[in-house]
Amino acid sequence: MNLKSLISSRELKHSIWIIIILTLIFGFNDKRDVFVLSYWLYNLFSVFILVVITILAHMIGAKLAANALNQEAELNVVSLKGLKFNILGARVDEKFNWNIFGFKIKSVPFSAIIALFLMIMSYGSFYFTAVSTIVVNKIHRLKRGFELTENKEALIYFYSLVANLILIVIFSWLKIDFGVLINTYFVFWNLLPIHGLLGSKIFFNNKTLYIFFLVFALIFLLFIGKINLILLLIFGIIIAFFVMLFWVFKMEYKP
Repeated sequence: MNLKSLISSRELKHSIWIIIILTLIFGFNDKRDVFVLSYWLYNLFSVFILVVITILAHMIGAKLAANALNQEAELNVVSLKGLKFNILGARVDEKFNWNIFGFKIKSVPFSAIIALFLMIMSYGSFYFTAVSTIVVNKIHRLKRGFELTENKEALIYFYSLVANLILIVIFSWLKIDFGVLINTYFVFWNLLPIHGLLGSKIFFNNKTLYIFFLVFALIFLLFIGKINLILLLIFGIIIAFFVMLFWVFKMEYKP
């Protein structure tokens, strides 16, 4: 694993913000009818520990996969760096470069803003977790076989989420239900094929892998803890495999 990348100042800053945001999202509502500050703080701290474990597993999964491919990967906050669209024949293509009270703003963490807004509006009962992404710092390799193809890049994002699925199994075995809940929502929202999220990055780099993983992950998240783990894995892999084959022959195979 690339330890330098793991503790880089930029990634550390992004990781801290992601942990804070997710801790607030999951810990804002302590499920008590009467607010008691001491209990709320204790609940928030418990959620913080679970979120830290969740993010560490996510990062380690991405970094191990990237390291195996001789690349570097780091965790980032999902952000919008500019606006690009057409309206009434006019083209807007502008990057953010604002100066507000001396603070230079070059990106807007729109997902985090949406997540916190939904948290407040739902009083902490709606968990929107798509606030982070994995960025691959592509390193050019001259030696044949070490080039980072799209299929290989998709594997980095894939294994970052697989790490969270493994963590769900561990939390389920330890009967830590809220840990299961945190990772379930984390994987679910990150699988959406929306620009910037891991689902989109897997989809556009390897559509076949995305279809397989999407079906498998949804089955896994729905039935974990309800049926035997081995049976769940076998059932999920078989269903995902046949859905993937259907996708390949229906959408990608061109005779």
